[in-house]
Amino acid sequence: MPDWFYRTVSRPLLYRLGARTARAVALGFMGRLARLPLGPLAIDLLGHMRADPRLTVRLLGRDFASPIGLGPGLDPEGVALPAFARFGGGFMSVGPVGLQNPPTRPRVARDDSREAIGFPDTAPPLGLKAAGAALAELSRLGVPVVARVSGETADEYRQLLTETRGLMAVVAVPARAAVAMSDWLPAAEGGPILLTVRADSPTVDMESLAAGLAAGASGILVESAVARAGGGTEIGAPARGPALALVRALRAALGPTVPLVAGGGVHEPEHALALLDAGADLVEVDSGLVFNGPGLVKRTNDAVLYRNLSAQREQPAAVRRPAAMTWFWTALLGFGMVFGGALAVGIAATRVVLPYDEAFLGLSRDQLHTVNPRLLAFMAHDRVSLAGPMLTVGLMYLGLSLGGVRRGAHWAMVAVFTSASAGFASFFLFLGFGYLDPLHAFVTACLLQLLLLGMHSELGPYTPTGPPPPRTDRAWRRAQWGQLLLVAHAGAVLVAGLVISLVGVTAVFVPEDLEFLETTAEQLRGAHPRLVPLVAHDRATFGGMLVSAGLVLLLTALWGHRAGNDWLWWTLLPAGVLGYAPAIAVHIAVGYTDGMHLLPAFAGLGVFLLGLALTRAHLCETGTAR
Repeated sequence: MPDWFYRTVSRPLLYRLGARTARAVALGFMGRLARLPLGPLAIDLLGHMRADPRLTVRLLGRDFASPIGLGPGLDPEGVALPAFARFGGGFMSVGPVGLQNPPTRPRVARDDSREAIGFPDTAPPLGLKAAGAALAELSRLGVPVVARVSGETADEYRQLLTETRGLMAVVAVPARAAVAMSDWLPAAEGGPILLTVRADSPTVDMESLAAGLAAGASGILVESAVARAGGGTEIGAPARGPALALVRALRAALGPTVPLVAGGGVHEPEHALALLDAGADLVEVDSGLVFNGPGLVKRTNDAVLYRNLSAQREQPAAVRRPAAMTWFWTALLGFGMVFGGALAVGIAATRVVLPYDEAFLGLSRDQLHTVNPRLLAFMAHDRVSLAGPMLTVGLMYLGLSLGGVRRGAHWAMVAVFTSASAGFASFFLFLGFGYLDPLHAFVTACLLQLLLLGMHSELGPYTPTGPPPPRTDRAWRRAQWGQLLLVAHAGAVLVAGLVISLVGVTAVFVPEDLEFLETTAEQLRGAHPRLVPLVAHDRATFGGMLVSAGLVLLLTALWGHRAGNDWLWWTLLPAGVLGYAPAIAVHIAVGYTDGMHLLPAFAGLGVFLLGLALTRAHLCETGTAR
């Protein structure tokens, strides 16, 4: 559930349910999806949330892909851990784990006004058997696991550590367990141990913590839970202030070298930055995904990366030849597509058919007119309509190359490569209609070389366009609706391309086409055996180009919407408008004005422009301009 779907559709529906039911529905869906054969790929497709390699933190003898991880309060029973492991976090926290499963499923309460999630029960939500299965599943995914364990005696801690050995990177135990640490510490076999303290602990015995560290503990973990009125604990905004104050106090008392992991009401990127500035080495996020959105980890990673890069002393970048960089070749590919689209409009608006078309048919342009007075107009309509998505694809490649790939944006490179690969693959649709267009083949061969050169060139390091917003605002919330519309629009274009490609290699004509031509498919086939294959070539090529356009628009809508990416907005606007304008104009020019036939074009353009209008402030305006 990416932000654009969660904030607009999922959260309003889930909030109508009870907290326990909503949690079961959301976690159950994500857990089942992540365990399907292609489920992890679907999660990656929707979010593209993997952390930048430069966020890697070395701590406790381990590499964490990001200092931002997911806390245990989000999924205390471990239902959807494989899904959360793909949210871009550097680690996962699990537990508390006890020896026995709780007698009943843990209760949960949600307080929207206070942005808090309450847990009335005090028993550990995970028993040893269930936790072992969850930890084993996570260990196969390669995500470091911080497992909280909870026992009453040294024997219980010894058993918990022994039976989960090798399945967790870090173990966290209550600070009170440090008293008998010498009795159970050997069971950890040298693995790092964190002593946990509650964010709202009325008193923290710094001397006891220091003694625990001296006895073998590796660091401190500040739990994000605080006491809940009526019993139990709660996570969320009420824990933010106490956690921040405790982190500052611990760092001041224990010095700069003791590893410190903390959570507590991280609902915005600025909350995580505050904990890091206060002295935390790693930060846990949990309730923020409920109240803010699943993309919180990704947005926080962006904020941390920008802060880290800004703090580094600027060094002159190594001069790289443009020809060695991917953006250079993908930009040339885009320019070639724009040129080809403009050329297609020019040809379709004048001669319509080229000499090799006439040679394939054995008919001249004038003879085609005698076959059917509307045939040339129909072919012009097909070929101008084809030019529209060519212009869209070319402009998108140009914009993504100069604005995204040139800055090292991996998502932009993947969007171009995926779309272009599908476009080149659609060339082989000629096998379905038996007509090999020599110009089409020549241009495809030339442009394919540019794509291959781009694939074998260097992307370069990612450079943010500007500071990510520290918190969500009205422009961001409005942009989620715009992003939803742009994703839906791109999906519709992709589906339309697949359908038109199929029609192009099978039936070729739809009823509105034949009504415009005032004939039947059988009559056209009878007029000349090669006439329908020629029309099918245009139709299937148009479908393939729509598939390519749909893919680049879809991946851009899914991955590219970051605050300050004004270049993206100004890329989308002309690319979308020029995709529709030629098709609408040529239909009017040739008199092919069937309402149902034109409705998808007008509806698509309207949805696209509305989506752009809703995202403009988020993409184009700075925080002060909002």
